[in-house]
Amino acid sequence: MRRTWLRTTVAVVWVALVLVVAPSGPAAADVSVNAGKFSGIVIDGLVGDWAGITGTTLTLVRPLATAERIANGLTLKLAYDDANLYVLAMIQDDFDYNATDHFRSGSVAVLWQIDPAATPDMGGGNGNVDIWHWELDCNAGVLSGYNLNSGNDPACNFDDEWSSSVVNRFDDGQANELYGVWTHTNRSAPGATGTWIFEMRRSLRTMDTLNQDRQFTVGGTFGMAVAYWDPDESGTGWTASGHYATCKDPTTLDFSWIDVTLVPLQVPTGPTGPQGPAGPTGPQGSVGPAGPTDVLVSGSAYAGLGLGVAAMLLSIAALAMARRTRGTERGGAPKP
Repeated sequence: MRRTWLRTTVAVVWVALVLVVAPSGPAAADVSVNAGKFSGIVIDGLVGDWAGITGTTLTLVRPLATAERIANGLTLKLAYDDANLYVLAMIQDDFDYNATDHFRSGSVAVLWQIDPAATPDMGGGNGNVDIWHWELDCNAGVLSGYNLNSGNDPACNFDDEWSSSVVNRFDDGQANELYGVWTHTNRSAPGATGTWIFEMRRSLRTMDTLNQDRQFTVGGTFGMAVAYWDPDESGTGWTASGHYATCKDPTTLDFSWIDVTLVPLQVPTGPTGPQGPAGPTGPQGSVGPAGPTDVLVSGSAYAGLGLGVAAMLLSIAALAMARRTRGTERGGAPKP
């Protein structure tokens, strides 16, 4: 009887370990991003302080000309702290910047689903979408955004906007709580090969009462999309409808929302490490943590939790077995 009971106990422990250590991942055609709690990010256009956070790579496809794409050209990293959500978008494309004409400069937008029926094409007429829209009217390294009077950013054009229509978008009627800094890894000359860096943050919850901002809560999952305007689109720069967009599956042209989950776990930080070689215009990363791979994505946090649960169950099983053995030696029957 004791052997049967012991085999049953070990089987229960093994099942518990498997359930905790091996959480199911997204389907092959699905894309989801975890944002973990992480302190120490500074909005300065330097990426060294993002070193401990795993990125998600996506292909950008032009919806109106789907043969045009930047394969694996976007890397996304997200994190949050007690007050803010942080987004880092790195886009592989040549450097084009014009200080007097933002249509001849790269441009980016981060879209967040507000209403459940809203689609990534600015809501599609089905509900509101929150848009962090950045047209580059300030130079690289300049802190952009923030305006307590409206969603507009008069100086640098990093605007907090909303839309429910594929053709119209508007500045928020209340404050712009966005901060952002952009740069490029190779600003040596127009057309130089390199990567755009768009680093931004916004309050988890804003003062908005007009349903024009996506409000974020830890543990929640939120629809996200990214658009990129390439100034090489035409001889006069980019057009409003000619942008690239995040595509979850370029084969099926799945432009649906990317699921972003604010996971209620801390991302580990490690010791400061080397930041890599300097680029043509100076260092490419700020000094920051170079810790282990983001456990929120790799699953090692779940593994540690699972081992702890398994150890606890084995200890309970061993104690119970010892009590049964002592009861038998004293002439009594083991308790059921």
